[in-house]
Amino acid sequence: MTEHTMLVTSIAPHNVKNQQLAIESWLRLGFTVASLNTPSEIDQLKPRFGNVEFIAVQRDARVDCGKPLVYLNDVIAFLGSRGSPVCGLVNSDIHLHATPAAVRFLLEEAKNSMVIANRMDVNTLDDAAGEIYKFGFDAFLFDRAVLATLPSTEFCLGQPWWDYWLASRFINSPQSAPCGFSLKMVAFPFAIHVKHEKHWDQDGNYEKYGMHFAKCLDPQTYATIKTQSPATMRNALHNLSINVAATVLLQGKWISYVPT
Repeated sequence: MTEHTMLVTSIAPHNVKNQQLAIESWLRLGFTVASLNTPSEIDQLKPRFGNVEFIAVQRDARVDCGKPLVYLNDVIAFLGSRGSPVCGLVNSDIHLHATPAAVRFLLEEAKNSMVIANRMDVNTLDDAAGEIYKFGFDAFLFDRAVLATLPSTEFCLGQPWWDYWLASRFINSPQSAPCGFSLKMVAFPFAIHVKHEKHWDQDGNYEKYGMHFAKCLDPQTYATIKTQSPATMRNALHNLSINVAATVLLQGKWISYVPT
């Protein structure tokens, strides 16, 4: 049942109205919602998100990336302490579009599995169609047992590459062994995203976390990219992201709900 399934996120202190509408869509489907934030952000956000459980983090990523963002390690630890049999991690501006029956189908598919959804970009929520964003992942539903397989990293929500890393844990490649869980991709528009200007690729953190991803994925790849010039490094990381995303899309079992 969805009421026993917790979705975890980190609500941002900007673009609040869109996030309110997004999280309302989660709650309507019966999910419980928790948001990890700094204490000062919680003071600002809690009055505007009455049905969200806010969890104060004891540290943030300002030293690493210049922003008070939440570490993925802390999200994983929280889910381990409070998570339901099926856990969810969703970006806070993603609107979930599904019937209750379709959600029950996805939760069943998530047992012993990692279920990943690409978002569909739209201009407004009234749009009947949009564009599937293939090179990034915004919604994850997975068996709670997955948490024990995830090592510590430096990734944080709100910066790039954490989604690639989480998805890459479930692909078969020369650098990574199978983790024992099935990889599944949602084949219908479940995660809806209203387009907005991107800011994460303007502060140098794309390269910072891209190199961390490369190191986690394959030390030899990391060593090769590290010796390159900044321009060549960025291009190499871009190609790496395309290759990993394509591998996830190709290796994942595509699942779709058909009403009976």
